[in-house]
Order: sequence, then C-alpha cells, then structure tokens
Amino acid sequence: MSLDREAVRDTVREAFRVEERGIDWRSGAAGALAAVGPLAIGVAIDETVAGLTAAIAGLNTALCIPRAGLRARMFWGPLCAVAGVGSLALGDVANPHTWSLVLATLVWVGLWATLRAAGPAGALAGFATAAVLVVLGGIPAGPESLGQRMLWYVLGAGPALVLMVLARRGPAPPPDLARTVLRAVVAGVRGDADLRAHVARLSIAVAVATLLYRAIGLPHGYWVPLTVLAVMQPGEHATRVRAIQRAAGTLAGAALIVLITLVTDDRWALVACAAAAAFWLYALDERGYFWLVVMLTPTALLMLSLVDFQGADEGLERVANSALGIAIGLAISAVVREVATWRARRRGEKPAA
Repeated sequence: MSLDREAVRDTVREAFRVEERGIDWRSGAAGALAAVGPLAIGVAIDETVAGLTAAIAGLNTALCIPRAGLRARMFWGPLCAVAGVGSLALGDVANPHTWSLVLATLVWVGLWATLRAAGPAGALAGFATAAVLVVLGGIPAGPESLGQRMLWYVLGAGPALVLMVLARRGPAPPPDLARTVLRAVVAGVRGDADLRAHVARLSIAVAVATLLYRAIGLPHGYWVPLTVLAVMQPGEHATRVRAIQRAAGTLAGAALIVLITLVTDDRWALVACAAAAAFWLYALDERGYFWLVVMLTPTALLMLSLVDFQGADEGLERVANSALGIAIGLAISAVVREVATWRARRRGEKPAA
C-alpha cells in the first residue's frame, strides 16, 4: 500500500512539475493579440460569430507555432492554419448527422494523431487540428455559408501566423524539416506498434465520446471529446498524469471564469479578461501542461461566452463535461491495459508494468 501511495505522490509531483521557468513576454503579447484581437473586432462591429470563428483560428494557429528556428515556425504555422480550415469544412459537412460526425472524428483524429511521431511540435499540431473539428463540429452551424466561415477562419489564422512567427525564438530545425517530419510519420506508422495502437485508441475514444454526447443531447457536449483528446496519451502513466493536469487546470480555470462572470457580464470586460488569460496562456505555455490548461480554459470560455453568455453556469457545465471526458479517457485506457495484459499472459509473456 505504501508503494501505491508513493507512486501516487510521484504522479502528482510529475503533473505539477515546472518544466521551464520565466515568462515569455513577447509571445504572450503576440498570442493575446492573435487570439482575442479578431474577437474584439467582431464585438465592435456586432459580428460576434465571425469574430469567434476568427479568434478560434488565431488561438489554435498561435498555439501550434513552436519556439524554434524560423524554418520550423514557417512549417508548423501554415500547416496548422491550412489543417484548421480543413477541420472547419469537415465539421460543417459532418455536423448535421451524428453518424457522419462520429465517422469524420474517427478518421480525422486518427490521421492527425500520427504527427506525434514527429515529436512534441507534431503532437501539439495534431491535437490542435483535431480540436478544431471537435469544437466547431459540435457547434450547430448558423445561417452563414461554409465559404464565409472559412474566410473568417483564414482572416484569423493569417495574422496569428505572422505575429507568432515574429515573436517566437528557438533552436534551428533540421535543414529539410518537411521531409524529416514526413519520414518520421511514415516510419512511425510502418514500424512503431505503440504509435499505431495509440492512434487507434485515441481516435476510437474521441469518436465514442462524440457519439455519447450527441446521443444524450448534452448541451455544449463537445467539451467531452475535447477532454478525451487532451487526456489520452500513449502510456497509462502519462494518461494519468495528463488527467490530473487537466482536472486541476479545468477546475482552476473554471473557478476563474465563475468569479469573472459573477462580477460582470459586460462584453468589453469579458474581452479584456479573455485577452489577459490569452497573454498568460502563451507567456507560460512552456512552464507545463497544467499551466497551459489553467489559462486555456478561461480563455476559451470567455471567448465562447461573448457569443452565448451563460454566466457562472457555463463554467460549472464545462467542469462537469471535462470530468466526464476524463472518466471516459481513463476507462478506455484501463480497458486497453487489461486487454494487453490478457494477451501477454496468453502468449506466456510477462505483462508490461
């Protein structure tokens, strides 16, 4: 039992470990402008839906641009911007029917999850691209045409790309980065059984979560598959660590949004608070995943509240949906582990620790 308690303590310590100290002021300012600038314009001209679509594009595109050399920034940024437009289009087409959205989620999440083979930048790009489908595919389309929404997305992604390419700094990547990434993904798909298992596990889990919230008609239910997407990692231990980070970060972020919305429902006050949250999101994004979630949650909730304001109820609803998503992710991870243990025993092998 003491060993179990020690393992739990180690997992918790790992979840809250600070990976990099300091504040990236330049990235914080650029990220806040990229993510919230389009939303502020939308509020000013009374086009909040357009502003929100552009803001989501800015938020995700900026998040995908790594602290690396110019060549890497110019590779990952445009890739994520283009992939985000594809996610928007696919989500718009698949949204009307549950079966089509579930199928689109299964294929799209699995496709982009293979980028994990290219390292942390690839894993983040794959997550952000799939997240656009999960979120925008879960929001019923308004009277605007798909072409209009794609234009709004491009108008949000473009400035974000420029701002974050100028703001980020880091080590130089390999000379031929695109070919290096492609080779890593192909090699991973062909020769890495663990990667293939993770891709299958993740895509099925997110699709199941999508089916669940659509089947029971859960309001704003896309938060459930979004949490599954964020929590599930290749290993069980990593999934537990990420679940702790996600749970704590979501609770902290939701508490902040509840506090803000209890104080004010003024649109410009919410814009200012979203900008502040976005600043710290990008300024602290290398500190650790817990800090990323703490700031990403209020940023996203404040942005969404400007279109469909629900006050404190929205923060509490997101906490409940996130908890359900974490439970699904951990349950599927546990089932997969039991199946792997059973198969290993049938082959006469020692189960993985």
